[in-house]
Amino acid sequence: MPSIKAIFLLFALVAPWSGAAAAELSYADLVQRMSRLERLAAPVPAGEKAGASTSHDRKSRFDPATGAYHDWSANDDGGGFIREEGGGQVMVDLEGPGVLWRIWSAMPEQGHVRIYLDGQETPVIDKPFAAFFDDLEKDYPGIAMTLSRGRNSFVPISFAKSCKVVMAAGWGRYFHATHTLFPEGTVVEPFPGFTPAVVPLLKGASETWRRAGSSPYPAVDVAIKERTLEILPGREERLAVPGAGAVRMLKVKPMGLPADRIAQEDILRELTLSLSWDGEEKPSVWAPLGDFFATSPGLNPFKTLPMGCVDGEFYSYWYMPFAGGMELAIGNGGAAARTIAVTLETVALEAAEAARLLRFCAAWHGDDFTGLDAERFVHRQGDRWPDWPLLVVKGGGRYVGMSLHVWKHGGWWGEGDEKFYVDGEAFPSTLGTGSEDYIGYAWAADPPFVTFECAAAACSVIRPDAQQDTAVCRFHLGDEIPFRSGFEGFLEVMPNADCKPAIYETCVYWYRDGEAVNPYGEVPPARRRHLRPGRGERHVLPSTFRKIPPKPGTQEGEGLRVLRASAGRHWIQEMGDFAGGSWSGDAQLVWTGATLGDEIEVEFAVEHAGRFDLMAAFTKAPDYGVFALAIDGRPLDRHLDFFAGRVGATGALPLGRFDLAAGKHVLKAKAIGTNPQVRAGSSGSHVFGLDFLRPVAVE
Repeated sequence: MPSIKAIFLLFALVAPWSGAAAAELSYADLVQRMSRLERLAAPVPAGEKAGASTSHDRKSRFDPATGAYHDWSANDDGGGFIREEGGGQVMVDLEGPGVLWRIWSAMPEQGHVRIYLDGQETPVIDKPFAAFFDDLEKDYPGIAMTLSRGRNSFVPISFAKSCKVVMAAGWGRYFHATHTLFPEGTVVEPFPGFTPAVVPLLKGASETWRRAGSSPYPAVDVAIKERTLEILPGREERLAVPGAGAVRMLKVKPMGLPADRIAQEDILRELTLSLSWDGEEKPSVWAPLGDFFATSPGLNPFKTLPMGCVDGEFYSYWYMPFAGGMELAIGNGGAAARTIAVTLETVALEAAEAARLLRFCAAWHGDDFTGLDAERFVHRQGDRWPDWPLLVVKGGGRYVGMSLHVWKHGGWWGEGDEKFYVDGEAFPSTLGTGSEDYIGYAWAADPPFVTFECAAAACSVIRPDAQQDTAVCRFHLGDEIPFRSGFEGFLEVMPNADCKPAIYETCVYWYRDGEAVNPYGEVPPARRRHLRPGRGERHVLPSTFRKIPPKPGTQEGEGLRVLRASAGRHWIQEMGDFAGGSWSGDAQLVWTGATLGDEIEVEFAVEHAGRFDLMAAFTKAPDYGVFALAIDGRPLDRHLDFFAGRVGATGALPLGRFDLAAGKHVLKAKAIGTNPQVRAGSSGSHVFGLDFLRPVAVE
């Protein structure tokens, strides 16, 4: 049991955020808010609101007279603004006490950003927009960073009465600023600039965020349970804590996972995690194991402040109160027993205090958008296609973030805007400029950020040019979104015009008050294990895909039979959206998940016996490997290195001259190495892609 002194210390930390509107908020209070996760469980004060000011396309609008949404997928999102004023563009115009939490841009240039507080004629910040980010990154790298070309500042800009941000001509394109407006009467200390008093606060916050992966909580007496759970197929193992308290650390380590990455991915979807508070019958938290910890598919290293994966162990530091006990359950929907090591850290609370705090929730769901059609996305309030629901919940609480796994079969996924509706509003108080902008990066994560760079966001899985697997997460640490009667969060599924297959899978995180319930149910194993094309499956390409006519005698990689693959997964990848060359048929046979020494065998045929010059075309990309090739067991006299800085087509390459009998033959590719330029820690470096084979008869 914790000491009375420890309990008082915990109450002191939570008290400024305990539900009643704080009478005064110093700038130090706001800086500390960014790392005090226990604050998120406090009841929502009446009158507190949050939202975002962005450069979204203003053609998207709601007509209150008809209840219709017009140009809802308008996508010219770089140049929107509120109004023109004094030769500049007003991007933010807020009234009341509040704070700007995060400023982001994909293309900051030399035009000045000018931030005016409380009606003052002199801006508190006035400098070239690019230099604004440059200077903050230099001085406070933990809370200001570039994520794959997206510029981010998490330096809070507080104001007592109003805030206006004016961008001078030549400032660039693409803008976000998230904000909180506090209840009327709250006294907020305005941001005074980078004074000797402010600089240590920001440096302290920067260091705290750079320590993501370690506990953000003060050292008080805690109770720790450590268990190794043996979970049989179709069974659950449970771990319970009685009384009133809060979970503030949960670590889970899957033991004895196979070396094959694809098998690991399947296992982490078969395993599930649920958390129940106060004896509830339906858990407030349910998700596949890896997805709950904000990364999928598989076991992928990353660090943020609330969640991450380090050395094969998942961690969560979300603050999760309970008044009448809690229960953790790990289920096994697979065919083999699994061993899981669990560490649970809780702190005791008085029952009355625990009862008034919010309950943590998390829910996972996914959808396949192959053959995307408008009818599925018509919302009850008119045409809001192509919006896809992240979280739709009734009651009160706080939305605190999400993780998202995207499997995209050709084409960039990140054009879709986030749209957050709070308390029944008709037009979203947050309307973004692209899903990747919401996370904090820009344009396909090139280069990717797969390890720690930001305590509030991560990209833990990335494929070349964001094709196929992309796993991202975004957490609201300070800029969470409070709601009192309901929250509806959506992402656009974009691009959508060509109906290319896309699968979105999300785990969403929020806190609920006593009136709200988790509206999401459990998903059976058959609907979560293979939402994307499985091992060896052929994913049928929609008939709308554009095709490049093949030359005579060409045998398309996507049409060849795979006889054997020693590991990994192979499928058909549509290549029409890549700018790095032309692929015959606009598609290829791709093999992923291989490691050094793995082999794949592909069957091709010739109609008549003879001597042939065998031509073949492949794909090159940042995570493609070095391969030894053989025809019917005869090795080529050279190895082929398919590494390149960006995705491209090799075009036809001569493999050699062969005497071939009529009938079937075998091309074998063996992964034998990695180009020295492959980035250390890359998610894969032995990918193989076959565009076509073409036997050319020798006269």
